[in-house]
Amino acid sequence: MTPEDRLRAILRADPVVWRALQEARAFDLPDWWIVSGAIYNTVWNHLSDLPAGTGIRDIDLFYFDPDTSWEAEDRFIQLGNKHFSSKPPIEIRNQARVHLWYHDHFGHPMPPFTDCRDGIQNFASQTHAVGVKLRPDDSIEICAPYGLEAMFEMRMVPNTLHLNRATHEAKSLRAKEIWTELSIEPWPATSVIRAHASQDWEALLALIQRAFAFMEQRIDPPSSLNRMDAEGLARKAENEACFLAHDGRQITGCVFCRPAGNAMYISKLAVDPAHQGKGIGKALMARAEAEARALGLPALTLETRVELVENHALFASMGFEKIGATAHPGFDRPTSLSMQRSL
Repeated sequence: MTPEDRLRAILRADPVVWRALQEARAFDLPDWWIVSGAIYNTVWNHLSDLPAGTGIRDIDLFYFDPDTSWEAEDRFIQLGNKHFSSKPPIEIRNQARVHLWYHDHFGHPMPPFTDCRDGIQNFASQTHAVGVKLRPDDSIEICAPYGLEAMFEMRMVPNTLHLNRATHEAKSLRAKEIWTELSIEPWPATSVIRAHASQDWEALLALIQRAFAFMEQRIDPPSSLNRMDAEGLARKAENEACFLAHDGRQITGCVFCRPAGNAMYISKLAVDPAHQGKGIGKALMARAEAEARALGLPALTLETRVELVENHALFASMGFEKIGATAHPGFDRPTSLSMQRSL
């Protein structure tokens, strides 16, 4: 039996979730899904021989409505309070408006979702990323972007798409109090993700400024960073790929890259001074390399100021070789070295 068929059989046999699925189908919200805790908790109860409903404090019902007003969502919530059975309570949430409140609640931005499937794949733990709905013919549709194996193996696997380490760890520890067999995979020391338009560009600019502060009074002319503001950084990200390193709690580094001729040009490679020496720069460079390979580009190129001899050595240790030198306008001497690494 496939994991999907196992899940369907478990949900059909569970009185709590099966009733909720039937009631949700009758309520018929747009793009509706019952998600997360009601699903994986039910599976774990089955695997652990615990009573139906153990650990399920509420049932999350996602839907997607382009009307992102609170009044529209609250109207569905009030109708749901009359429609659904009282225990456990149904939590109805419009995924189209998550980005409006997410930063205030979790402390970091979330880009707008395009549908409920998008919302499901952004849970803090991959194990939690599952949704189900009941079709008119009583068949069960499943959305599980990371598969169902971790859920059936009772493994909590972090989802590093966002800075959700605290949520992953807190929910894992709470769950382990009930399902003691649960294993918790630690959050990785460094993850690299692509920046999104709703990124906190002020905070990222401050990180780059901290990382580049050692250049002050050493390079001539001064860094172009001195003329850049948060809006300028956001515009740069519109035209280039921007990758962010994070440890699950905060952004620790970044790199920008764009195709230039027959190579991928690297710029604004920055690691927060408080996190240097942890391999973050190499992780960012590896992500830029993957981007270059995906575009069929055979090399990475970058420029580094002539005065920054330690950077020359660092890039050489990464396999870069000097291929030329350039001068900023108004200078009759080289001000930057060009370096390249073949892939």
